[in-house]
Amino acid sequence: MGLTQKGVLMTDKNTEAFVREQAQAVLKVQEEAINSQMKMMESLYGDNPEMLAMMKAQLEQAMANQSALISEAQTAAFEAVDAAQSGGSFDPQSLIQAMQKSVQAMGVDPNAGMSESREEGYDNAKNYIDQLQTDFTESEPRTVARGSREARIFGYLLGGIVGNLNGHELDQLDPEEHEPFFEEKVRTILSDFWGITTTEELGETLSDLLENGGMSRLYAQYANAETFEAVAEDLDPEDAAGAMERWHFARHFRDKVSPEEMRGWDIGRASALVRWGHFVGLIDEATAEAVLEACAEEASARFTGWRAFGISYLFGGLFWRMAAGEELAADWLDDAAGSAVELLTDEGEWLRYPWVQSFTD
Repeated sequence: MGLTQKGVLMTDKNTEAFVREQAQAVLKVQEEAINSQMKMMESLYGDNPEMLAMMKAQLEQAMANQSALISEAQTAAFEAVDAAQSGGSFDPQSLIQAMQKSVQAMGVDPNAGMSESREEGYDNAKNYIDQLQTDFTESEPRTVARGSREARIFGYLLGGIVGNLNGHELDQLDPEEHEPFFEEKVRTILSDFWGITTTEELGETLSDLLENGGMSRLYAQYANAETFEAVAEDLDPEDAAGAMERWHFARHFRDKVSPEEMRGWDIGRASALVRWGHFVGLIDEATAEAVLEACAEEASARFTGWRAFGISYLFGGLFWRMAAGEELAADWLDDAAGSAVELLTDEGEWLRYPWVQSFTD
């Protein structure tokens, strides 16, 4: 037996395997961060060959440093193994910290200030989202009776962006016809992308989104963390690279976008989940409508119209998707923003059913 990073008994992995795993985890985080930056450079400076060449040269040097770091990591690992086998003391956490210092000494610091290119990319994405407010118009908000058909449709349409992307019907509770193909499609969405197969799991996820703050809570946590280590302590090593991207993103916008301003993402996803859950029989109609009414009430109180709600949804989704890296996040944003535009133009549902500003009994 050995020790975990926090000094308690660890699993049956032998010491050498444990050391190798931890050293490689540190290296993987740094390498993925560099690869992500390389892709972003190509996206931003594809029309400026000189700038692109300069930026890529810097990143390639950082990649070369990784090779030297791997050699150093292996040496340190085997020294630690020898010490442990000889009866000496072995502290995995000290090894990891030494590795991190070596990484930073070679010019790859996860807590370093963001480059101008990364900041420019973030700002460009936010400006793209904000075009919903400046380039599109919508019908005037209205007041509807609580519990009316208009009020119910308003709740359904809060999940309109993802519903539109999936080709769903948007103005009714059931997103599709009740046929085996569509039921299996929705079950796959719930299980593969949400990990939801039971009523209890659906309830826990909805509670996280609507009561515990969902993604806006995570954004607030990352925005307030001055170092990446402050949010990385309890992360699985495989999730660290994605978390680092989110942390950079949240730190950039911490004084520009509050957690409350991205709340539309949580509300919109809850609306979609309720409809999917009802469609496959995880919750009954009365429960589904009650949750959708709660979504509608919060959305109406927080936002002034579909454009403002859409901006919030897209920003929250961009933060969520940053865990996959800037390139995939940009692809998601293109698709989701296109879906929002469809809802606001050419008789889209957000034009056909104006925003509800208040409810009457």
